[in-house]
Amino acid sequence: MSGDGEQVGRTVADPLAGAAGTGPGVGRTWTLEDSIALEARAYGWLVLAVLPVLSLLPTVVGLVGVLVGGDVTVSDATSTLWWIVLVPLFSAVPAFVATVLSLPVTWVVGRRLRRVRSDRAHVAWTALTAAVLAVASTAVVAILLSDGYGDPLAYVGTALPMGLAAGVAGALARRGQLRGARRRDAAGPTPEPLV
Repeated sequence: MSGDGEQVGRTVADPLAGAAGTGPGVGRTWTLEDSIALEARAYGWLVLAVLPVLSLLPTVVGLVGVLVGGDVTVSDATSTLWWIVLVPLFSAVPAFVATVLSLPVTWVVGRRLRRVRSDRAHVAWTALTAAVLAVASTAVVAILLSDGYGDPLAYVGTALPMGLAAGVAGALARRGQLRGARRRDAAGPTPEPLV
């Protein structure tokens, strides 16, 4: 404890776990810092890994169809590479805005999951929350961009792939966060700086 009464350590005694200790997330305080760290990890996974892979899949299917049915040209390969680069690039800014706007929801879900012992439950809830938030925000943007043309619900279908990508990124981020917490718990408390 510091002199002004603030809590320096972040592990709080869990009455259900006894003196043996707690797992990551169990009995811990969940702070805005934890939410920001989770959102930053998920954003990194989304933009740098999940979206490029998901944008590659339809392209690979298309190229296999071209290979089976006929010619593959240099322009096909070039457009494939552009597609893999452009999808994450154009998604990066809206995904960042959605990440910032979803911080309160991440904080509430994190606070609710403090006493849950199952890592799988943490990962599943994080993935579900990320997917629902991504579908909702992408659907709103798609409806706004539709500018009143056609049925607005038809534009919601464009949100489903982004929901899948965000769910996968959220699951990977939470899993990594839990692993890091387990490693820190196994290493013991960090010493105070001498300076």
